[in-house]
Order: sequence, then C-alpha cells, then structure tokens
Amino acid sequence: MVITLFGRIPSKKNSKIILCRRNRPLLISNPKYQEWETEQLWVLKDNQIRKHFPRKINSMELKFFFPDLRKTDLSNKTESVMDLLVKSELIEDDNYTIVPILNLIYGGVDKVKPRVEITFY
Repeated sequence: MVITLFGRIPSKKNSKIILCRRNRPLLISNPKYQEWETEQLWVLKDNQIRKHFPRKINSMELKFFFPDLRKTDLSNKTESVMDLLVKSELIEDDNYTIVPILNLIYGGVDKVKPRVEITFY
C-alpha cells in the first residue's frame, strides 16, 4: 500500500518556538508545522486508506521529493511523518517493534509536486 502526502514536509524538531507563559518557558511547534500536520491528518482520516491499511507492517519506505535543492535532513523529515502516522492512529507507535525496518530514500527534486511517498510492506 502506498500513501502520498503532498507539500514540503517541515521538520518538527527544528521548528520549535519558545514562549513564556506565567514566567515559565513553553515549547511549541512552529505554526507552519501545525498547519501541515492538520492538513495531512485530514488526508490520513480517509476511510479508503484505513480500509486497505495492512494489519501488520513488515517494513516501511519513505521516499522524499523536495521542491528545491535546499539542504535538508531526512531524519528530521522522517520524524515529522512518523509522528503524523501515530497521531492519525494508522500505526500504534513508531518504535522498532511496530516498524522493524524503515528505509529512507531521497527521490529527487519535484518543483511542482513536492511530496513523500509512504510504502507499507
């Protein structure tokens, strides 16, 4: 099964904002990340995806297509995607017992349709 999420995938880890509330620091995700996450959650709530989703995951492949040649870290993008899959409840957790094999692939530049293609085996 393949799920495609479109748009530039923001790094969750590198886009934190520190706010002070009642003299205490509060760490929140960047509004761009929050907007991307909300949009993609709607995509992942689709019943067709859930209907055909594999019960057991032997391995996963994440193939990233970026809109430009800006240097980026695949592991940070992967963390954003995996956290999204957990939050959408498609996978129970993103630890090694649930996803024992995870392949990350740079698919190149696609200026028109930047995306990540998630393949479940």
